[in-house]
Amino acid sequence: MRREPALALALVAFVLALVLGSIGVAEASLWLDETFSVFDARRSLADIFAMRGEAFGGAHHPPGYFVLLKATIAVCGVAEPCVRAPSIVGNAVLAAVLVLLGARGFGTVAGAAAGLSWAAMPYAIKYAQQARQYGLLALMAALALLLAAQALQLGRHAPARPPRRRTFVALGLVAAGALWLHLFALPFLGALALWCASWHLVQRRHGRAPSPRAWLLCLGVAALASAPLLPGLVRVWLTDGGGQLSSRAGPVENARELLIDLWSFGLDTPHVVLLAALACLPGPWSRRGLALGLAALAVLPMTVVLVRNPEHFVTLRYFMMSLVPIAVLLGAGVGAAFELAERARTRWLPRLPRWSAALVAAIAIAPSAVAIERLAIPALRKQYATAGYEPWRGVAATIAAEAQPGDVTVVVPHALVRFPFEVYPLPTVVLDGASPTLLDELARLAPARVFVVSSHIDRPERVAARRQALRTLARGGYVRRDPANSPRQPAIELLGYIARQ
Repeated sequence: MRREPALALALVAFVLALVLGSIGVAEASLWLDETFSVFDARRSLADIFAMRGEAFGGAHHPPGYFVLLKATIAVCGVAEPCVRAPSIVGNAVLAAVLVLLGARGFGTVAGAAAGLSWAAMPYAIKYAQQARQYGLLALMAALALLLAAQALQLGRHAPARPPRRRTFVALGLVAAGALWLHLFALPFLGALALWCASWHLVQRRHGRAPSPRAWLLCLGVAALASAPLLPGLVRVWLTDGGGQLSSRAGPVENARELLIDLWSFGLDTPHVVLLAALACLPGPWSRRGLALGLAALAVLPMTVVLVRNPEHFVTLRYFMMSLVPIAVLLGAGVGAAFELAERARTRWLPRLPRWSAALVAAIAIAPSAVAIERLAIPALRKQYATAGYEPWRGVAATIAAEAQPGDVTVVVPHALVRFPFEVYPLPTVVLDGASPTLLDELARLAPARVFVVSSHIDRPERVAARRQALRTLARGGYVRRDPANSPRQPAIELLGYIARQ
């Protein structure tokens, strides 16, 4: 790997990801889960580190992301661009790291394809634009893979000198950093440990394996840096039923869909796999071995949920770390196509110019590239168009514009819907629509107008809670009169009621 072209391409990928990730972030309201993040970051440091007092769900996330977000809020407040900035910048750095990682393992063309494709991938941009920790989790995976490749002296033109001690220290810190972000880092880190152990055995045959002391140093640093998490994890396990750590026998219901989304970046197309498979075509053994190892590293973390079904629901974002090796494989396949075309030109048609081999390779991969593009561009447009699909800011503004002193807002379900109004405050009292004392509260407060906000009415108990709230208002003598500027969004329902004269 020539260093200068790779660094230049990494800078291009960084800028592209930064630009694409920044489009529309100021206009789009925070959605429900993002308001959870802001609420959780506003907790005291003691609560953050103890993993208690979280927003809805009590998922017991480790403190790393919330400490970072708390510092960000302290600098620039809770405006949408501010709280999303760590994710946007983290995704841009990730695109740059993918260029370096792909270039180290499979050549400059592979690195460019990996980093630039990630920068423009709709699924990556989706989480780059959210105040959540998943993009940063993927960044930890890319850094860990790059450091592991350096520690194992993998890749093209790997230096003959033994890896430095600081490489193993950095790898341990990155592994711990992933755990500080999310407990779903555990399956990936376990798979990464197996990946490193396998390559260590291979390198030992060639006399290039790192010393056992170096790996012990890495494990020691990771354990020491993760130690502050133990009290909170023990408390969660003993007192709260395990949180994200608890599971039950049997696979998740959407296991097949998860695997398809994993290997297509959520685009539901086989062409990502077809391009990635090119990395395993005849060529140097080291390239094919590295490609197969990355494929195993991508799949192994997900096999855990094929055997044990976590109590917490499972979606692709929990496997953002597994998308990193697939992005590298995608780039490796593109690089392999160009490499094979150049080898064929050199062997059989050496008089042809070098650009002719590149043209042949481009034509060969064009069908898959075009197929992916036809899915990615509409998905990207949809991502930008629907980034504010839960307009909590607009709902709060509508209520604030029409509310009078003494008015009340009823939210359903209260356990969910109260958190957006912690970020976008209301001038009214907020009541629980499912509370058995709602009628008494309305009688005591005697509001002239009641706003009813409901969202995520996707379960029978929530449907029942909404009906109960509306019946209670009718019993209290209120008739419906919606706000003039009520948002017409499927994700949020805003109703208005006034006292019957």
